[in-house]
Amino acid sequence: MRPYIIVLFLIVSIISCNNDTPLLDSEPEPELDSCEFYATGFYNDTLPGKIPHKFWPCMSTEDLVEAGSYNFPSIIMLTGTSSLQQGYDLCRKKYSWFVELEGRTDAVGYLIAKYVSIDTVNYNMELDPYHFGGYKYYTYCLETFLAQEAYLKHITDEQRLTLLDELFIKQEVRKGDIGWFAIEGPTFAMSRVMYFYGYQPLLDSMEQSILIKNLVEYGNLFINVEDGAKAQSSIFNLTTEFINELKTKSE
Repeated sequence: MRPYIIVLFLIVSIISCNNDTPLLDSEPEPELDSCEFYATGFYNDTLPGKIPHKFWPCMSTEDLVEAGSYNFPSIIMLTGTSSLQQGYDLCRKKYSWFVELEGRTDAVGYLIAKYVSIDTVNYNMELDPYHFGGYKYYTYCLETFLAQEAYLKHITDEQRLTLLDELFIKQEVRKGDIGWFAIEGPTFAMSRVMYFYGYQPLLDSMEQSILIKNLVEYGNLFINVEDGAKAQSSIFNLTTEFINELKTKSE
């Protein structure tokens, strides 16, 4: 019996030393981390906004902004509190991607690019903010995002000029009409750009006008009353002066 065992042992040893004849099937390759599938923002032709939220941190900032634009909170949620800023803060607690995007230092550039890309010629102003893809729906949400310190603390002068110019373009589209739910997004964003820059004329105006102070701090402004309309006009004038100063500075 022992000779047979020895022979069997020798055969097994020879086979095991032959790399071309493995005793066992090779182990399957390990699966890629799911994050790698979603890192580009697309997977199997799935739009960024349809990818499960838990994979959003895998995306590039550009794709994360695109994904977010498919999932903005409703206007009701954004305006369901006493101010735009409180509405944003409430949404921030509910949606983790708000915090994720705020942590991206390059986010402001992509947010501005998204805002600029919104069609101001062929848009349909008859669409109210409830309809996804409506002009107002996108602009109101983006204007509130672009009024946040988390983004404006990383903005360059060139980006400031681009954003402020586009805010005026979007404001012109409204033709002086009051915004839906009294949302004056361009005015709010303009005031915040100047505020986080530390523009002294704006800071002085905040000391002199409670309406401008409330606009800057909370995003509240009702232009359907005379004092509110004057406060908005004051912000527009200050913004124009601020733009001229930035342009002079860059020369």
